[in-house]
Amino acid sequence: MESFSLGRRRFAGTGALNLDLFYEVSSLTELRFKGLEFRPGGEVAGDRETLYALRDYLESRGRFLGASGGGSSANTIWALARFGFETAFIGAAGQDEEGERVLAELAEAGVDLSRVLISGTTGLALIVLDEKRDRFIFVSPGTAEKALADLEPALGEEEWLHLSSLVSEEGFAFHQRLVRRASGPVSLDPGEIYAARGPKALGPLLEKTSYLFVTEAEFKTLGLSVEELFARGIEALFLKRGARGARVLLPGASFEFPAERAFRIVDNTGAGDFFDAGVLAGLALGLRPEEAVRLGLKVAAASLRDYGRRGCPAREEFLNWVKPLKEGRIG
Repeated sequence: MESFSLGRRRFAGTGALNLDLFYEVSSLTELRFKGLEFRPGGEVAGDRETLYALRDYLESRGRFLGASGGGSSANTIWALARFGFETAFIGAAGQDEEGERVLAELAEAGVDLSRVLISGTTGLALIVLDEKRDRFIFVSPGTAEKALADLEPALGEEEWLHLSSLVSEEGFAFHQRLVRRASGPVSLDPGEIYAARGPKALGPLLEKTSYLFVTEAEFKTLGLSVEELFARGIEALFLKRGARGARVLLPGASFEFPAERAFRIVDNTGAGDFFDAGVLAGLALGLRPEEAVRLGLKVAAASLRDYGRRGCPAREEFLNWVKPLKEGRIG
């Protein structure tokens, strides 16, 4: 089986570090809380007071399922480490029990945390699932992100930098500084939070990005055409379409793939992050973008079988998918 040695290159993720709290309710559309729109697939940010009040509301309307580490880039990097890649995370976690738990999960998977600052309070995210397995996320970043205003981490010459959104202005400014120093490949999953900043604000990130991951809603919010993205230097756009699979758009070509069959659907939280991990793994192993998408869809489908990160495939299962793809067979 192929070696996962990437030489001196490794994946370095950066984005939010959250503790995810999972709740189940009968229906998202029946929830009424302070004007929030509980849109399936939606994500909003708010303060800690609102998060605690919403948590109490959910306690009365549903049931608590459990907690695990979260954050888009953190999920992707955790999965890549689980597959066997050399990984690191760059960011900030709180000096609290939540932060200890989040970092312990990453460390257990083998993620290098030497460039994570410990300061303030850890981000919390309420993951609200309903009986249809739709989900809504309310995230509160805490105060740890503010410490990123003073963080100037070194980047390895061949490190592959993968970014997802930070909520605070300090976090966004940190990412703008960080990508300027990147000399290896850069991939970006902006999520709704960064997409809503618009193309002008995201310009410094997009101009350094080779691989862009977005949902259809995020692509619309971003407000740039495929041609405009390619003109900014994007080499491949991975359009995540949920139950309808994915599209990969390249200069002069477009490929569409149906979703892989999910034998069990428990929770779709993080499926897009695990799709990113599968695609990035495929690209690092030499697959073309249109081949790497197949690997991403397999990883995403497998992740649906349990809550949070628990459904993500381990190294052995992942390796069983790699060989037929490398040999040009559909697995």
